[in-house]
Amino acid sequence: MAQASSESCLESELICPICLHIFLDPVTLPCGHSFCLTCLETPERDKTSQELCCPVCGEQHLSPESLPRNIKLKNIVESHRDGIMVTTRDEHQCTVEDKVINNSEGSVRKENGIDAVDENCESSEQDAPLENESNERRSRLLPIMKSVHEKLAVVDDLVTIEKEREASVKSTHANLRKEVGSLLEEMVDLVKSYSIVGMKLLEVELKPREDAAQNRVKILSDIQQQLRTAELHVSTLMNENDDTFLSDEIQKIETQVSSLTLEPSEESQSEMELFINLKKVCVEMERHNTQLRLGLGSVQRALRVVLNPSEVTFDPETIHPNLLLSEDLKTVSFSVAKQTYPANSQRFSSFFQALSSQNFFRGEHLWSLKAEGCPWVLALCYGGLPRSGSGSGLESSAGSWCLMYCDNLLRAYENGKDTPLRRTLSLKKVEIHLSFGRGTLAFYSISDVSGEKTHLNTFTVNFTQPVYLAVRMMSGHPKAHITVS
Repeated sequence: MAQASSESCLESELICPICLHIFLDPVTLPCGHSFCLTCLETPERDKTSQELCCPVCGEQHLSPESLPRNIKLKNIVESHRDGIMVTTRDEHQCTVEDKVINNSEGSVRKENGIDAVDENCESSEQDAPLENESNERRSRLLPIMKSVHEKLAVVDDLVTIEKEREASVKSTHANLRKEVGSLLEEMVDLVKSYSIVGMKLLEVELKPREDAAQNRVKILSDIQQQLRTAELHVSTLMNENDDTFLSDEIQKIETQVSSLTLEPSEESQSEMELFINLKKVCVEMERHNTQLRLGLGSVQRALRVVLNPSEVTFDPETIHPNLLLSEDLKTVSFSVAKQTYPANSQRFSSFFQALSSQNFFRGEHLWSLKAEGCPWVLALCYGGLPRSGSGSGLESSAGSWCLMYCDNLLRAYENGKDTPLRRTLSLKKVEIHLSFGRGTLAFYSISDVSGEKTHLNTFTVNFTQPVYLAVRMMSGHPKAHITVS
């Protein structure tokens, strides 16, 4: 009875939900449900539905012709069907033998008495071990089959997930390639434009000199041709016997030759003019060199931002007039003399401060800042920070999270409220860890000797706006500077 129950459970798992028969050439949809291939290909299903959907869960799938065959399930079905055929054949053979025995029981008993019954019992005893062996084999294979089926379903799900992940990765990479390619093409265009301008400037100075040289060659070639003509004419007059004609021709030739004057070359003067003009080209090219460097620098910074989402530089439009910015925009230095920066509403005017050009609103970021020669404030803040007045200080703003180091004392500021942390004689290098996923902003000191990290403070913040990296020098010193990396 237990064996019959096990076979019944197995057979129920091998039934197609559409035709309610054991699977025939089974296929498995992406959702994990299996059906006979012929059931999915029936014309009735094509007419009733424009979209191909799973009959069980309704998830869309590919056309039946492109669906993968479930080889494992097909083998299981065939093994089960073979087992049923063997069992049916054995039962049928036993039934026929029973009928024959029952029909001839009387005569058998008459002829052989009880011996016929004994032979029938012996035959049943011989078939019993074979049936038991077949049942035992099935009972051993069924758990394996079930395990394979379960694992196959898990693998099918994993394959679906990985295919979706693969598509996402390819899409992300395609966008990245497009963005990087566009920036590199922009750099090529800048260099090409610079090359075109340079060649035009050079041609403006070289062309007149080449034209002058060509003109001199043409003049001398014309004189050369006239002299050769005169030479030929004189040769023909050598045999002339008519004195009157000869006298007239000689006079013509002398007049023609005397009119041909050879002017000295002005090469030395032209060379000097060329050098002077090329110096002008050099000066003009220097102006375009500056434009090229600025253009390439801008594209390179954009490229770094694409390849490194944590890339950060200081914004020239925000730095205080007493601060100087390095060429790579990563170091601010103190200047005793105020710089003549263009006035704009984004520039700090009351404190020696600067904001980053980039803002950040998602992801994980790590920055290292090195400050020397001055007390300082390092912070992350919202872009609406005031640019002048007492409220424009980083530590005073309601939208900033700061670490201040002044008079050997370290303080933390959040929304304008300070918390004393510790006293330390030297603190030059600080790491900032920003995690939007965890909602944390952590500061660590880095030892100049061992490179060891020491936790200083962590703010737990639910940022509601993009944030900027910000720095402040709290006193002026000619060698004071802050560098970010």
